[in-house]
Amino acid sequence: MKRTENGFTLIEVLVTLSILSFVGIIAWSVFFQGYNFSQKAISKNTMIQETNLLITNLKKVHQTLIVYEIKSENCEIKVTNLKTNPKQTQIFNHPAICFKILEINAVPGSGPKTVKPNNKLNDGSLNDVSLKINASEKNNPQNSITQDTFLYRMKGADYQ
Repeated sequence: MKRTENGFTLIEVLVTLSILSFVGIIAWSVFFQGYNFSQKAISKNTMIQETNLLITNLKKVHQTLIVYEIKSENCEIKVTNLKTNPKQTQIFNHPAICFKILEINAVPGSGPKTVKPNNKLNDGSLNDVSLKINASEKNNPQNSITQDTFLYRMKGADYQ
């Protein structure tokens, strides 16, 4: 009697399933690792853009006010115009990003610091301000960026 058997044995099916499972797990983990990296990159880009917008607004404040106080608390940066009565405060914040001043003029701390941009220093230059600003996600503080900036007034411009 001659037997012609067609088909797969149970061992062949199990080996094939285990190989496919292994390849599937590797592909799945690579996909999710790429997705997580992409989400972190998007988040960092958003933080950089929002911090650049904050810096632009702070430069505008520095160039227009005579004397002001700057400080950071509770994930926001506050600038108070000390020339108005009552004092007017501008608050710079974001619903998903925590802003914090790390240094003002190379002095660690978040303020308050009184700034008089029109006051001339000993070398004749105007009172410029250097800031180190940290931005981090509120729901994931480990994901953060730090930017250094310099608030200045243009030489020869009349800001009175």
